[in-house]
Amino acid sequence: MDPLSVTASVIAVLQLTSTVIDYLNDVNDASKDQARCAIEASNVYYLLTNLKYRLEEAKSENAPWHTAVRSLAATNGPLDQYKSALEQLQSKVTTASASRLHKAGRALVWKFTKDEVAGILSRIERLKSLIQIALEMDHS
Repeated sequence: MDPLSVTASVIAVLQLTSTVIDYLNDVNDASKDQARCAIEASNVYYLLTNLKYRLEEAKSENAPWHTAVRSLAATNGPLDQYKSALEQLQSKVTTASASRLHKAGRALVWKFTKDEVAGILSRIERLKSLIQIALEMDHS
């Protein structure tokens, strides 16, 4: 996968992350799980933004860290798994909002089980760790 494709993948996930963070911040009467998801998504957003700029500034596509970054964007790789987790969050929150809001401006509802949240947070944490490793390799 060429660096431009990786950058495009990162940008797509950044946009989705931003949308999901906005939804999560609009949920009323949510448990601590909602806050944890929003915080973790915000942390990944920061890391992805950093990664995006590093990719844009990279001088050599053959650098070892480019290989690590390309593996992040592989089909069914960490970025795809994180995107899937975000889409799961987004679909549940938007489904709940579509049925409850009716464009009346009411608050969104949190409709996740503990197991669903644990799975989502696990995928987010895994991606966060892999991005941090890729960014650290860039410093080497």
